[in-house]
Amino acid sequence: FDYVQILIIATIQLVVDKYNCCPCCYTEKNRYDVRYTRLGFPIFDVLGIAFSGYSLIISSLALVQGPYCKLIGGTWDYPFINTGGGYLVAYSTWSQCTEPAYVVEWNVILFSFLIMLSSLQIIICLLKAAYDLKTILSTSHSVIPQ
Repeated sequence: FDYVQILIIATIQLVVDKYNCCPCCYTEKNRYDVRYTRLGFPIFDVLGIAFSGYSLIISSLALVQGPYCKLIGGTWDYPFINTGGGYLVAYSTWSQCTEPAYVVEWNVILFSFLIMLSSLQIIICLLKAAYDLKTILSTSHSVIPQ
């Protein structure tokens, strides 16, 4: 869900940036109009940081909690819920989960990957927010000098 929200925010920013900040449309007359149209971008950046942060927190909690699996006794439960993430280094305890096959490995790989992507999204959104604030304050729209 987080990635759909980030995609929507990025699409809106690209469309607005294309139509309001093209070099052919930039003149001294509309210099302030262009700056004011970009005032909404930091709001989208903050939303991106919030959505990515939410995904990071949920993925971290899910990784610490461990998977829901069928135990050796035949009951379904969270066998690692009270280990505080200690099961991640105690590979011998992973055999407590009998079904689905390789559920612990899947859980560790999936949530580690989601944590990595969410962290990357937060960094990108922070950089984008810094760039947008610089653009608003300086009314400069050139990223790459030509």
